Amino acid sequence: MSILIRAVRGAAIVLFSATIAACGNSEADQRKAFIGFLQDINGRAGVHVLVPTPNDEKAFGPYLQQYAIILDYYKDMKGPMDDFTAQIMKLGYGPTSSPRTIEQMAAAPQDLVVTKNAVDKMEHDIETRLAKINSERSAFKQPDDLKAVYDKTFDKLVTAPTLAMEKSAKALDAGIDASIKLADYINNHRTKLAVSGAQIQAKDQRTLDELKPLLKAHQDAGERFRAAQREVQ
Repeated sequence: MSILIRAVRGAAIVLFSATIAACGNSEADQRKAFIGFLQDINGRAGVHVLVPTPNDEKAFGPYLQQYAIILDYYKDMKGPMDDFTAQIMKLGYGPTSSPRTIEQMAAAPQDLVVTKNAVDKMEHDIETRLAKINSERSAFKQPDDLKAVYDKTFDKLVTAPTLAMEKSAKALDAGIDASIKLADYINNHRTKLAVSGAQIQAKDQRTLDELKPLLKAHQDAGERFRAAQREVQ
């Protein structure tokens, strides 16, 4: 009889301990831990994509997946972004590169076409990946307190920077179009133009009149791209 009582008492202790452990990892606790993590991100200046620790992953429970899609998004975008950056650096559009002069640009018009293709691909990748993560996000079921914080994090880490990148890519695309038109005009009117570095001189008024709007479009597009880049940064 005494053995049976001890066994029952032992089972009760185990059951009670398991109940406490379950309560300590309840949905409310998981949500609270996840909200705290997101609030840390929201409170930082700039864009900081924090990586959860193993303890965080345990604490968040199933809510971890709601942050995992953001990490996956950045992982998926790294390759296209690296390719895009490499192409624009070659053309002198990168932040640490020297822009090509008009003379250099006209001497290698094929580089403009290659970069335009890279920009077009980048725009497509941005649109495709943003649509995918938005679809994944819409499937989540979130209590109101979590949704308010998560929406802010998602906008900060995904929506705002992605739209800024998209705007920058479109500005660069328009800029390259303007540069291609200018380079084509220069190469089709070599006998009527003197090109040295960033300077162009027309040998007659008609050529000058035709050149001016092309040159202005090229310069204005460059300014719009630099403004868009500042937004990204």
